[in-house]
Amino acid sequence: MSQSTHATPKQIRMAAVQAAIAKTKMTTAKLWNPWPDVVDDTVDIKTLKAVAGGGNVPEIIPDGRRFSDLKPTHLTTLGTEAGLGGPVTQGTFDEARQKIKSKYVATGRANYRELANANCTLFACCVIGMLAAQPKLLGSGVKVELLNLLDTTGGGGHAYVVVGRAEGDVGDIETYGPDCFFIDQWYARHKSGTPGVQGVKDAIPGESPNPFWDPGFHTFVSEGTSPAVKLTFTSDELSKLGL
Repeated sequence: MSQSTHATPKQIRMAAVQAAIAKTKMTTAKLWNPWPDVVDDTVDIKTLKAVAGGGNVPEIIPDGRRFSDLKPTHLTTLGTEAGLGGPVTQGTFDEARQKIKSKYVATGRANYRELANANCTLFACCVIGMLAAQPKLLGSGVKVELLNLLDTTGGGGHAYVVVGRAEGDVGDIETYGPDCFFIDQWYARHKSGTPGVQGVKDAIPGESPNPFWDPGFHTFVSEGTSPAVKLTFTSDELSKLGL
């Protein structure tokens, strides 16, 4: 997309993020878990598959999760993840949340350029790491969210990134607003043509032609799904995390 004077800030951001992805190996990374229901008929799923393993994403404390929601065994795991030297306690819960959040971003920063293979969770982490490492892609004051889709086409628990979503019901994609777009490089690896192969997708059709509008992806994330926000950042916050 030409970054002309007629382009909106969102269009400029989408084009910049897509160009940045194109400079990484996320465009060729293979998948631990390709979904047959998502892959294009023209793509041989065998060429996408990779053996699972090699770069795990730190376990996170999702937004809205309270200390009282966690079981003792989970508190121990999270304490280790946060480097607390013991289980998370009520007094260290906020500290653990922030340390794990920063560790999550650090994992993305470390892997996004040379990613060889991954599942959707690691793809999403790497996208967020890229946005953290290149703050000019979004500019200041832009909301970035990690979402999970439950019970969607092909499987459950799918992770992807949403940028600029308006306040409202995360379960109603029609409320996401005109400034919102998605980044789902895992989905893009299942596809063979434009706009499918682009990790960046617009949340609305916009004016035609819109190179980032993908009706198939819109259906994938909106029909028969239960999206949940796992992590929320601002672009300014991201630039300071994972260093």
